[in-house]
Amino acid sequence: MSTMTETDTDTNKLSLDEWVELLADIRFPILEVTAKSVVAIKSSEGMSMDHFCDSMLHDTGAVLTMLRWANSLPRGRLSSDVTTLESATMMIGLEKVKHLPDEMDSLELPAVDEHMRAYVHVMSRAFHAAYQAYDWATQRADMVPKESFVAAFLHNIGAMSILLNGGDEINKVRAVIAEDDMSADEAQYLVLGFSLKQLSHALAVKWKLPELVTDSLSADKATNPRVYGVMLACQLARLAEAGWYSKEVLDCTQHVADYLEFDFSRTIRMIHQNAVAAARESAWYEVIHAAALLPLIPEFEVDVEGNQIITEEQKQEQEQDHHHFCLMPQLDIYKETVLQIQTEAKSLDLNSLMHLVTRCLHDGLGLNRVVFTMLEGLEHDELNARYMSGTDNDPEFNQFKISLLPTNLFTHVMKKSQSIWLNEDNKDKYWKLVPDSLKEIIHTGSFFAGSVFVGEKPIGMFYVDRHTEDCHLDEATYKRFKVLIQLVGKAIEAQRAA
Repeated sequence: MSTMTETDTDTNKLSLDEWVELLADIRFPILEVTAKSVVAIKSSEGMSMDHFCDSMLHDTGAVLTMLRWANSLPRGRLSSDVTTLESATMMIGLEKVKHLPDEMDSLELPAVDEHMRAYVHVMSRAFHAAYQAYDWATQRADMVPKESFVAAFLHNIGAMSILLNGGDEINKVRAVIAEDDMSADEAQYLVLGFSLKQLSHALAVKWKLPELVTDSLSADKATNPRVYGVMLACQLARLAEAGWYSKEVLDCTQHVADYLEFDFSRTIRMIHQNAVAAARESAWYEVIHAAALLPLIPEFEVDVEGNQIITEEQKQEQEQDHHHFCLMPQLDIYKETVLQIQTEAKSLDLNSLMHLVTRCLHDGLGLNRVVFTMLEGLEHDELNARYMSGTDNDPEFNQFKISLLPTNLFTHVMKKSQSIWLNEDNKDKYWKLVPDSLKEIIHTGSFFAGSVFVGEKPIGMFYVDRHTEDCHLDEATYKRFKVLIQLVGKAIEAQRAA
């Protein structure tokens, strides 16, 4: 393989924006098997466009390079984004695409270098996710199911870019996960200061990738059914690599069943068949595919529909085995944010303000999950998530929304500018007022919630928690939370006045 572009830059303290600039020109390789396939097709007669493009769909480097080429070309004002390899080929021109292998470094399989083996492994997982996403989109009669394939296949470009840059940070993340039994997104935050999903999103925006790619990397877009399907496929592919019969995989499978409106048994069969088919079609990756773990069926009881029966003892063991990283508050970030809002309120648009505040709540106050919901609906009786932080790899939570009818805890919160801290002292009084639909996705009984008013008019609500009962909320954090959300209302009012 030709040498990848690497850098001697010290990455220990780089921000997300600095990482994006560092990786913006990273060279993705083309797999040697892809290059040979394209060369063989060069001399073919009567070759269809679909066949030509399908020969590259297993290669992240080829797909990414094609889309970047196409979307960097000047287009008319009314032209739409290029979202599939077929449209990219038409945009670029078949003759130039045929010379794609000449423009890229090549990677021979099996990969020898440690980081390149990891790169191929991530690609294998992405292909599995893409295969599932494509099939589900077809089941839902999606007009362009290949857009779902591409979105899932490019979901992990952040991790892949770091691996191509040297990959030490990925090794550190893996070490934290293994040594501290920490979830992946929390380990990524500890090592990098942000998640790999955030990096993937920032790179996708930088490279002008299709909208479904960027939306599928945005937690607040999860209410879009096409986006949600891609998110579920990526989550399933990731979880399955640790085994197919864990509670997390079975829960994810149930979400897929609900999404497709299939019964659970049919969904299980479909998912397993897709996993096997994806592994067969990409056997030359020469990695251990998730499908290889399907025969490793644990001994457990099943109900009449074939669903696993989990005993109360097993539930407790699973809960004890699952650890969460309690974020350390960074009060310097909190103080800087408060000062920035106070001095720059008139010049901050809503997006800039909310990104600033959600980062402050997550990083500055150490709140694991942060959601800002907007008051919407014909009767202004729904709170729908619009800005989120700390919710990567959780499509279920990213469906966050609250109906204010029938009357519940949040109906009362939205009546005036106020906040509530649900905790053990008041849980008997208020927990019964929390909608069941929200209880099912937050999996915690302690949170802050606060309404945002502009003048006398309610516009939305912040919801924040620390994800687990082990990471306690405290009085000082609650006071700072209330200060921050009051500033948000004043900042929006100042913007409107300006």
